[in-house]
Amino acid sequence: MTAIIPTPWSSDNSVPLDVEQAIKAIQTSRRRHVIAIMDDVESPHSASDLAEAIAAIELDKDIPELDSQERKTIYISLIQRHLDTLDELGAIVYDERSKEVYATEATSGLAALVRHLESVCEPEVSDE
Repeated sequence: MTAIIPTPWSSDNSVPLDVEQAIKAIQTSRRRHVIAIMDDVESPHSASDLAEAIAAIELDKDIPELDSQERKTIYISLIQRHLDTLDELGAIVYDERSKEVYATEATSGLAALVRHLESVCEPEVSDE
């Protein structure tokens, strides 16, 4: 059996979650997108703004090119599954009433973890 050599990780990138929570937080691409977007902003984001940004990423379109159904599909997914999960884990704060999303102390560390994984993993191969 080969020993896994730990990756050096600065205390600036610590994640105040246990391993299982961190893995669950970054388990899906939509959750990773939410974390990355929230790490890049200083203020809260609305769920609809997040859905729009994620739709643009997933569909490789500019935001003005998105139609309402493309936005709606991702918005529903965020509202029904991902934002509540990320909130329960402490990765973000999601206010169900206002539909606002806020970064937490875990957001930045999770975003750094995702960037690290993207830098060391094989890129996704497209069928096109």
